[in-house]
Amino acid sequence: MRNILVVGAGYGGKHIIKELNRLTNSELKIIGIIDDDKEKLGLKILGIEVIGDRYCIPMIIKEEQINEIIIAIPSANSYKIKEIYKLCNAPGVKVKILPEFNEILLDRPFVKQARDVSVEDLLGRNPIVINNDNIKEIVKGKKVLITGGAGSIGSELSRQIAKFSPQLIINLDVNENNLYFLELELIRNHKGINLKSEVANIRERDKLEYLFQKYTPDIVFHAAAHKHVPLMENNPEEAIKNNVFGTRNIAELSDKYNVERFVLISTDKAVNPTNVMGATKRLAEIIIQNLNIKSNTKYMAVRFGNVLGSNGSVIPLFKRLLQEGRNLTVTHPEVTRYFMTIPEASQLVIEAGTLGQGGEVFVLDMGEPIKIIDLARKMIELSGLNLDEDIDIDIIGLRPGEKLYEELLYDVNSAIKTDNQKIFIAKLKEEKVNIEEGLKELSNIIKSNNKKKIKEKLKDLVKSYKEPEHHNEKVS
Repeated sequence: MRNILVVGAGYGGKHIIKELNRLTNSELKIIGIIDDDKEKLGLKILGIEVIGDRYCIPMIIKEEQINEIIIAIPSANSYKIKEIYKLCNAPGVKVKILPEFNEILLDRPFVKQARDVSVEDLLGRNPIVINNDNIKEIVKGKKVLITGGAGSIGSELSRQIAKFSPQLIINLDVNENNLYFLELELIRNHKGINLKSEVANIRERDKLEYLFQKYTPDIVFHAAAHKHVPLMENNPEEAIKNNVFGTRNIAELSDKYNVERFVLISTDKAVNPTNVMGATKRLAEIIIQNLNIKSNTKYMAVRFGNVLGSNGSVIPLFKRLLQEGRNLTVTHPEVTRYFMTIPEASQLVIEAGTLGQGGEVFVLDMGEPIKIIDLARKMIELSGLNLDEDIDIDIIGLRPGEKLYEELLYDVNSAIKTDNQKIFIAKLKEEKVNIEEGLKELSNIIKSNNKKKIKEKLKDLVKSYKEPEHHNEKVS
């Protein structure tokens, strides 16, 4: 017998109970509902009684031998979820959660959308508020091209944009498998969506020109990039081909084919860069700012920090190590990073794209920085393992180009506020370079594969780029 406890006597809880009651499964029993509203105590919802508030959960787990708890409060912020999860966290108890309202698909059963609690749920962040009217005004009836469309950010941009009735979404990526699976998902979840998936490389100008001629997009979100810091440190020529010249291809074609808005997905690592990846993204920003001066297209960039759960980020790495029963690795006990969830970042990118008048570098308020070692501890707890008994955390030393602390994305005193309290416009020092001549020289230098010369030229074009003196210090 599965004894189930439902947390939340509101909209989400009601739907969950209704669907569970329909199941003709004698192995399933709803023991009761938990809700903090004292006036609901003793109330019956579809025959199931509200039996206590959240602080009763540990006692009810023991007395009723609860096997599964469903947290059905889509409106709850992370602080509340974290508190409830702590009370639910007991041996042998499976905890599931309903996603936020903006992630719930109303035409699918709520029970099937309940998922395992993730580390993102426990980070203690308030939900993002965006101006849907602004977005609808810009996106509705428009053709939207997303490069890197099958990646973590690109695919989420598609999911978010699909809600605002675009005329067409064109997803462009080199990864045909992920493109295919994303297409199936979007068609399943958005009836009548007009969607095209194009396998293409942003380095290949001729193919891109063909696609711009074919679709004449109104809005471009440029998310395609090489982002892995240590790998790009060892392969600077590849970072430049993709992040610099790939960006120039998409940006120049956007001008040629009269795109209305071009949004570059940038990074916090473009702030006083200490590595090749950050420097190439800063150079990409300079390229679009130069184009903005002479084009009718409105070019803008959006910088943000690390995205939880994105390809190549720390969470998938930790998950894999936990599944394999191996120790988690952290580069330094004091290393901290700013984090945002994929939906948060994507929603703010889209809204920033509606606010821009051309030439801006938007920065997102990432909240408080998080220690990577604390993130590792949370993931160990979520996996049901005990630190030091079942698994350890190994300190392995900072990697080439890696900072101990990420800098704030903007100067608090000089950043310009926007209508959204999470979005600012950065005031940047002007990079005085002859960009056209510099890019010609860079194009020739990368053919040599001489890493030292490539980095020297990159420093010449991005004055704020400085390599750290001691990047490989180990910690005992």
